[in-house]
Amino acid sequence: MRKLGTVSLIAIVTILLFSSVAASTHSQAISGASAKVAPADCTPSWSVVTSPSPGTTYNNLLGVTAISPSDVWAVGYYSSTGTYSTLAEHWNGTGWNVVTSPSPGSSTNNLRGVTAITPSDVWAVGYYASGGVYYTLVEHWNGTSWSAVTSPNPGTTSILYGVTAISPSDVWAVGYYVSGGHSNTLVEHWNGTNWSVVTSPNLGTDSNGLVGVTAISPSDIWAAGYYLNTGGIYQTLVGHWNGTSWSVVTSPSPGTTNNGLVGVTAISPSDVWAVGYYASGSVFYTLVEHWNGTSWSVVTSPNPGTTRNGLYGVTAISPSDVWAVGYYASGGPNSTLVEHWDGTSWSVVTNPNPGTDIRLWGVTAISSSDVWAVGYSDNNTLVEHYSTSGCPTNTPVPPTNTPGGPTDTPAPTNTPLPPTNTPLPTQTPGGPTATPMPTVTPTDCPNPFMDINGNVFYYAIHYLYCRGVVNGTDPTHYSPAGTSTRGQFAKVVVLGFGTPFYTPPGRQDFTDVPPGYFAYVYIETGFHAGILSGFDANGCTAHGATYPCYLPNIPITRGQLTKLVVGAAHYPLYTPTGGNPTFSDVPANNIFFAFIETAHYKGVINGYPDGTFRPNNNIRRDEMAQIVYKGVTTP
Repeated sequence: MRKLGTVSLIAIVTILLFSSVAASTHSQAISGASAKVAPADCTPSWSVVTSPSPGTTYNNLLGVTAISPSDVWAVGYYSSTGTYSTLAEHWNGTGWNVVTSPSPGSSTNNLRGVTAITPSDVWAVGYYASGGVYYTLVEHWNGTSWSAVTSPNPGTTSILYGVTAISPSDVWAVGYYVSGGHSNTLVEHWNGTNWSVVTSPNLGTDSNGLVGVTAISPSDIWAAGYYLNTGGIYQTLVGHWNGTSWSVVTSPSPGTTNNGLVGVTAISPSDVWAVGYYASGSVFYTLVEHWNGTSWSVVTSPNPGTTRNGLYGVTAISPSDVWAVGYYASGGPNSTLVEHWDGTSWSVVTNPNPGTDIRLWGVTAISSSDVWAVGYSDNNTLVEHYSTSGCPTNTPVPPTNTPGGPTDTPAPTNTPLPPTNTPLPTQTPGGPTATPMPTVTPTDCPNPFMDINGNVFYYAIHYLYCRGVVNGTDPTHYSPAGTSTRGQFAKVVVLGFGTPFYTPPGRQDFTDVPPGYFAYVYIETGFHAGILSGFDANGCTAHGATYPCYLPNIPITRGQLTKLVVGAAHYPLYTPTGGNPTFSDVPANNIFFAFIETAHYKGVINGYPDGTFRPNNNIRRDEMAQIVYKGVTTP
């Protein structure tokens, strides 16, 4: 078989990737809100969002990642004079803007993948070329600017396509490199200090590459791509990192003439999706594969085009909510393709096609009703958004009912033991401070939640939703009477108060909160900021956990939540004159006494009309939003 040189190999990869492819009201009376209820058929839909195209000849967005509803990044490249430059665009909640990014190459600069850890810790990868030689390109956003970070180049050509992050000191990037005329998989790792090459397997003797990568935990990472078999047919290639080494995991290749995986996303160790394409004869088909914890299998997916179909990006929100994007054609111009998994089957979802040659390359999700996809349309950037933005914005009016106390939610039969009482750190000038948020206005963003209209805590819920602090339980419901777990609230309190993120340099602090847990960074951040604490040994044992434990999946109580908010707001602890308790069921020897008294003194919380606070009751989701809102906005 003919050996491939640098230019030929890049051309083949380019061909592979581009050418073939009404609620109860409660607690103290406040200025609440009810609203005009959105129509029952007001469901999320896809729409085009204007995005900049700085190039005069070509503009393309290839990767996208989201931190919150008002913090989304997309990357790609553009050209005006024959030289290709990197392109980084940012969504601030109102519009997309170009943010300057380095272009070190003299002829070609391209960002292919992007991932975010925090608003000030974002990574993008790709490649650049100078003098006909291709080099890896890694760039980092520190909250202020993008800068190039040195990365290894093991071959005469070295290219990165995908990137994923677990923590500030655990980031992975994948691609390929050419050595001796052969292309090999390339895996690079950031340890918090530098990038290094990690040995990765190859199945083909002539051509191998990894295009997409996703991480579940530091010891559970998946990468997907392709290799060329001895018969000259491209096959799917899936690699897995177990914490020690990379290995190939068998994956189907249903096509007789071509197969490739481009995107991969994970929900859990037994729920991973990969997408791409395959060909039989001259017709290309969408390819969707699923990992069930034991093996990979092909899952049937639609093919609306008669000649060409392909999926190039995938993102997952839950086991029954997965999105994939790409494009299709029927012997003519390309049209965008959006497909959705509802837990049972994949289906095509209608989306805009604003042009004659249109493709989607990347997709990311913030929630079930907040999904972004990027690509290009007739040589201009293309950004599409799945949201309820086309629905009428709920305009608050005074609530119809503002009774004087919370709904009496019965305490659970088996009340969890309270967390260990870790003393609140003394407030010092050097410690993190609550970042003030702007005063909420009803039109900050559309209200998608039909079940908070008329709720006395409408303003609080809406305020936090518009700032990416809280989400709904589905696209159109907040479920105000539902409960919140300790893990969920850790995320809310850390995001709400703008607490600087912290990731342990060594092992996890709680046995039941591994690095792969969705709220891991938030729980570790709150713990090391002195905001939250775990359970004592007896509490862990009572719940079947090993000390030290956090018990992230049990509901959070009113007492526990109040303690967290007081800590996050850095309120000096207050004790009533004479030590007399405000609430009959929170005596001075109660573990939450000082925190509840402090929050009440500050006007953050109130009790029930019968003079109780009921600290062991599970907090309602609307009460949770109100207390966090008051804590954030009350000095």
